[in-house]
Amino acid sequence: MDIYFPMAGQGARFGHKFKPFLTIGEDTFIEAAVRPFRKHAAQISRFVFVYLAQQDNDFGVRDQLAQMFAGLPFEVALLDAPTRGPAETISRGIDKVGGRGPAFICDCDHELDVDPLFAAVNERYDAMLPVWSLAGENLASWSVAAVESGRVHAIAEKKMPEAAIGTPMGVIGCYGFADIVDTVNRAHALAATNFSDVLAQMLREDKVVRAVRIERAKFFGDPQRLEQAVRNS
Repeated sequence: MDIYFPMAGQGARFGHKFKPFLTIGEDTFIEAAVRPFRKHAAQISRFVFVYLAQQDNDFGVRDQLAQMFAGLPFEVALLDAPTRGPAETISRGIDKVGGRGPAFICDCDHELDVDPLFAAVNERYDAMLPVWSLAGENLASWSVAAVESGRVHAIAEKKMPEAAIGTPMGVIGCYGFADIVDTVNRAHALAATNFSDVLAQMLREDKVVRAVRIERAKFFGDPQRLEQAVRNS
């Protein structure tokens, strides 16, 4: 399968710096995000990093990625203009470099235990969502899924799903899709900004959207979370 990292954001919460190259301890964000996948390299065809051509010019992204990930199969997809969100970023990236079959699409601002995701890839699924307890969490930071018996029944962006059965869980931005071409076609048709739009459509069609509970993760997507992650290291 392919692993896609959308990295075209403007880093507004970090003073408009290139967020994947910010550091947590001795690692950059993107190094920390990729690390858990290394043990599953035999199941990964390539890593694809999707970002702006202007960012490549300003920060030498491609050259630095080559140093960080020497020995790993990777490609870059350079976009000509900013996007509205990760669904648009990945859709335009795949338009550039192509794609097929199963894939994970992961943000670069967390490091999570992906072992449970790879353990579930042989089960039947159309989409697979890593989920996290919302105890003590701010809903404004999460997509929220209603989960029962390992299945997602509804999803909403930064709020509780309406009229849904199951337990509300936070969705970590590391989505698995069985067919990335179908996913991108849906994103294009919906003019989707977030993958929650694509997932909501899949749920309306009774597609199999599995929930995989994640117990170990570090989050560093804003200065407060970064400070907490460093403090807990």
